[in-house]
Amino acid sequence: MKNRNTRLAEIIDVISHQVISSQEELSKQLAIRGHIVTQATLSRDLKNIKATKIATDKGVYRYIVGEGSAMQRGARRGRQYGAGTPHPQHSSVVSASITGNLVVVKTRNGYASGLAYDIDTIDSPLIAGTISGADTVFAALAEGAPRADVIELFRSILPPHTHHNLK
Repeated sequence: MKNRNTRLAEIIDVISHQVISSQEELSKQLAIRGHIVTQATLSRDLKNIKATKIATDKGVYRYIVGEGSAMQRGARRGRQYGAGTPHPQHSSVVSASITGNLVVVKTRNGYASGLAYDIDTIDSPLIAGTISGADTVFAALAEGAPRADVIELFRSILPPHTHHNLK
């Protein structure tokens, strides 16, 4: 079971951070990470994590992790970024701004789900939760979250070209 859970976490990581458009591509990426799986197993794994395909801005399809997947929730709880642990940087981010108690992040089409996943895995008390579409992430801030702390957190996650709108 441990091997299966590890494999499922790897699948979530791969499809959250790379454009994977076929099971064959995903199988090759898993093999690089030490997981050799049959097509039938991979198909069951994708169903288990509620993976779906969406169209990208280039007209190709890619897998995304299904919202509400039990494995996705478990992966969120398992990975926390503490002091000295770098947050993932997302080159797919186009812009970010803060309005009221929301941080609105625009991404290239198809990348919002991966970004929302990474924001959720931070498990910060500053963030109540996220909602993602194909190219937008709404991060709801916790009640009374200090704006300066929120700005610092998002600057650690987002690429530098987006920092000027985080005020």
